[in-house]
Amino acid sequence: MPRIRIYRNPNCAKCARYARMHRALDWLGRVETSTETPPGHAPLRMGQIVVEDLGTGIVHEGVAAFRKMCEAVPLYRPMLLLMPFAGFRRRVERELMGDCDGDACAV
Repeated sequence: MPRIRIYRNPNCAKCARYARMHRALDWLGRVETSTETPPGHAPLRMGQIVVEDLGTGIVHEGVAAFRKMCEAVPLYRPMLLLMPFAGFRRRVERELMGDCDGDACAV
């Protein structure tokens, strides 16, 4: 049963690639992906990814969204060890908050 739902922009090739990767690595069936607009959220920008905790209904962005993905997918858990490092957190924010600019989201 899915624990989280990962929302992505339907027109972003980079986000589609990430969604395929999440599904491939989620052998426990804890992750669901969607191109819909998250509940109570504005439409997602190109490159923006948010995560809804299906147990609580809370929608997480940025580092909090990444933490939820790491908790749901066992292969991502080692990345939680990098969370104390500011440089890693900044990189996660850039990747998930919609930094795509034109061709940056192209595969």
